[in-house]
Amino acid sequence: MITGGGRGIGLATALLMLSEGARVGIVELSEAHAQKGMETARSKGYSLKVFMGDVSKKDQVVGFTEAFVKEFGRIDILVNNAGVAISRPFLEKTVEDWVKTLEVNLIGVFLCAQAAAPHMLSRKSGKIINISSIRGIDHCGREGIMDYSSSKAAVINLTKTMAKELAPHINVNTVAPGHTLTEMTASLPDAVKKNMIEGSYLKRMAQPEDIARAILFLASDDANFITGQVLLVDGGFSLK
Repeated sequence: MITGGGRGIGLATALLMLSEGARVGIVELSEAHAQKGMETARSKGYSLKVFMGDVSKKDQVVGFTEAFVKEFGRIDILVNNAGVAISRPFLEKTVEDWVKTLEVNLIGVFLCAQAAAPHMLSRKSGKIINISSIRGIDHCGREGIMDYSSSKAAVINLTKTMAKELAPHINVNTVAPGHTLTEMTASLPDAVKKNMIEGSYLKRMAQPEDIARAILFLASDDANFITGQVLLVDGGFSLK
C-alpha cells in the first residue's frame, strides 16, 4: 500500500513494485491523480488498485486499510509517501499552515502505520517505509518551509521509535529524498532548479525512479536486517 501513489515518487514506486511482481494498491485524495496513476499503470500492462482517502483522517485511514486487506488478503509493505508543502516566508507563516502540514506529513504517517501494523503483526512479518526528506536532516531545513522541514525531521524520529516498538516482526525505515524532478518541482523557476542541481555533488536532480529503487530495497528481503535507519538519496546534497 502506497499513499500518495498517483504521481511522482509514489507512482514510480508503484510501477517498480508492479514490475517485480507485487500486487499494489495506492491511496489517493485526488481523483485526477488516482486516474492518472491507473492509466499510467494500464499503459504498461499492469493492474493498479486505487483506494480513495485522506491520510490525516483516522476513520478514512482505517477504512482504506481494511479495504486494502479485503482486496488483497494481507498487507506486507506500507509506503507512507503522501505529503504536502506550503511555501510561505517565516513572518507570514500561519498556524493553519503548520496544522495542515503536520496533519498530513506526520500524523498521516502515524495513522497509516497504526492501521497497517496489526495486520503485519498477526503474520509476524512486514515492512514500513516512511518518506522523509533531505529537509528533515539536521542543518538542511529550508527557509519558507520550516513547517515541512520540521515535519520531515519528526518523521525520522517517529521511524526510529516505531522500529523499536514494532520489533522484532516489522522493519521500519525511512527514505530521505533530495531534490527530485516531479510535477511538484517542475513548476519551480529555472534559477531555483539550477541551484538545486548545483547543490548536488552528482550535478543533477533525482528522478522519481532513483527514490523508488531505494524504497524497493528497504521493502525487499535484502533489507531484512535493517530497521530504524535513514537512507539518504540526495546525490550528496547533505555533504555540504
